[in-house]
Amino acid sequence: MAVTSELLASSEDLSEILHRLADRAREVTGAEYAAISTFDEEGVLTRFIYSGISDEQARRLGDPPRGRGLLGHLATCDRPIRLDDLRASPHFTGWPPGHPDMTRFLGVPIRAGGRTIGSLYMARGADRPPFTAEDEVAAAVLSLQAAVSVSYALARERRGRIFLLEERERIAHDLHDGTIQALYALGLECDTMANREDYPPEAREALANAVSRINEIIADIRSYITMLEAATPVEQPELTRDLGFVIRQLVPSSIATVVNISAAALQELTTRESEDLLYIAREALSNAVRHGAPTKIAVDLRQTDDATVLTIQDNGVGFDEATTRKGLGRVTMRTRAERLGAELTIIPIPGMGTTVRVAIPRHRNDEEDV
Repeated sequence: MAVTSELLASSEDLSEILHRLADRAREVTGAEYAAISTFDEEGVLTRFIYSGISDEQARRLGDPPRGRGLLGHLATCDRPIRLDDLRASPHFTGWPPGHPDMTRFLGVPIRAGGRTIGSLYMARGADRPPFTAEDEVAAAVLSLQAAVSVSYALARERRGRIFLLEERERIAHDLHDGTIQALYALGLECDTMANREDYPPEAREALANAVSRINEIIADIRSYITMLEAATPVEQPELTRDLGFVIRQLVPSSIATVVNISAAALQELTTRESEDLLYIAREALSNAVRHGAPTKIAVDLRQTDDATVLTIQDNGVGFDEATTRKGLGRVTMRTRAERLGAELTIIPIPGMGTTVRVAIPRHRNDEEDV
């Protein structure tokens, strides 16, 4: 198992560690399929990373498991579960359409600090032999090694997440007490000059327009501050959960929302990509609600051959890009997209709505996953 230690020590990114552990679990047990999950302190499944399922299969399966049934039961266990036929388990709740045959099952909890922080799952089809006691021992040893790296990575990410929240609060404070106050003072000065009788009419008109523009910038910054101060969950970003949180936070119940998130796309996203995509989605949703007057918003995350693509589309009033000023929100979205090396496309159609699409080039392929 020394190879496993080297694999885990070579990365600090939790997503990479989990991918490598899932691949390693298949290798040491001879499984056709393997997966690894993590749980929060309440035992709720927060991540599910698989190995042995193609991207096409994952796309057909749709959303990843939510930790019910046998997977949820394993989160309460402190010992491995080995089954010749998992369908005979009282905790088995069935498969979604298109799920591959997984009859033979081996599940091993990953424990640290007296609780289960994750689980390893290994499976084979009915035409393959059941898992043996030797397979169980190999998986248990792997889970012990995984516990150290996973618990450390979870703690590091939590600290990093808290630091980010504190930094956002500081930025919000600086924007409010510094930038907004300075703009407000400038606006008052311009407004005073715009009302001076000794100024020519064209100068007074220009100053009045400047006051309006300053007020618009202040409104944009206030909106940005509101987003910075929003009570975003402290846990590691997870788009299935956090997008739902953002939608509830920003979108009134009178606006219908449709959300489609592909498991294959989630599988590939890094922590940084998830974080930035969440904030691009938040800005796009905020703009749609504040300016678009839509009755429906669709959020779609999927994987193509070349990219992981997030699309936010509304059926609102749209806008004319040639005549509409570029606000702080659009600048923020483009900055985040550029940081990811992603392509951001904003397609407004006056009277028909707006589509925001961000495409992150894929950074894994099948050969690298093996």
